[in-house]
Amino acid sequence: MPFSRYSRCAFLSSKFWSTGLLDLLCPPICSVCGEVIEDSAGKNYLICLPCVQKIVTPDGQFCRRCGGRRLVIANHSDECTRCRTVQFRFKFVITLGEYEGDLRKLVLRMKTDRTGVLTISAAKTLAVHRRTDLENVRADYLVPVPMHRLRREERAVNAPDLLAEELGRQLKIPVVRHLVQRIRPTDLQYTLSRQARVKNVNGAFAVRPAGFWTKLGLRSFQPLLKGKTVLLIDDILTTGSTCNEMTKVLLATGVRSVAAAVLARAEGKFHR
Repeated sequence: MPFSRYSRCAFLSSKFWSTGLLDLLCPPICSVCGEVIEDSAGKNYLICLPCVQKIVTPDGQFCRRCGGRRLVIANHSDECTRCRTVQFRFKFVITLGEYEGDLRKLVLRMKTDRTGVLTISAAKTLAVHRRTDLENVRADYLVPVPMHRLRREERAVNAPDLLAEELGRQLKIPVVRHLVQRIRPTDLQYTLSRQARVKNVNGAFAVRPAGFWTKLGLRSFQPLLKGKTVLLIDDILTTGSTCNEMTKVLLATGVRSVAAAVLARAEGKFHR
């Protein structure tokens, strides 16, 4: 069902559904299937229980290191047999589910949803169902993966920014949105092989120069990040090339450790 048919009620419900009158006149609508939500838990993040069961993969079914579906985990290691030969700079990945079915549809719709309702619903779901993993990171800051200016103007929606903002509210962790910028446009990663993805994002990110913060009347965040732990936020992770490049830039600023949290893990072509 197109989101436009129920976005208004969904938006109002997300803000004010707890008032009995509005709940009666404009009942909370599921952001995934568009049906009225009956269960009380689902009303809190606007995704009904049947849809939660479809989009959330049970704990323990993903490799902690690459975030992909568990194959065979090497003895005494977080690495699976698929990713243990891949060099990741980030420590591990937290993911809600696999990039397929209803979760894939939700992520794709988020990219054009200017109300932000879908992204907020997804972020709340991630916070609820992966709270222990997220809190165990002990992140000092959340940093969303930036979109290039040209693509941001084209879409007028930046899902990682909205995800980070809502996760920051849920976890009570500050969000640093403008620390890293994408300094050149890149091709869409899903169209490329693993080797091409690495090349595509190589050198694509940079820390904002000191002059940027001075113009805003602010001090640079770089000194604050020294020795801190950062949690990268993105909507999809496939081969990890983008998060790997972001991690390289962050570690160069003095960040101690980086992990990643994403809504969906797409199967990357590790063999290519």
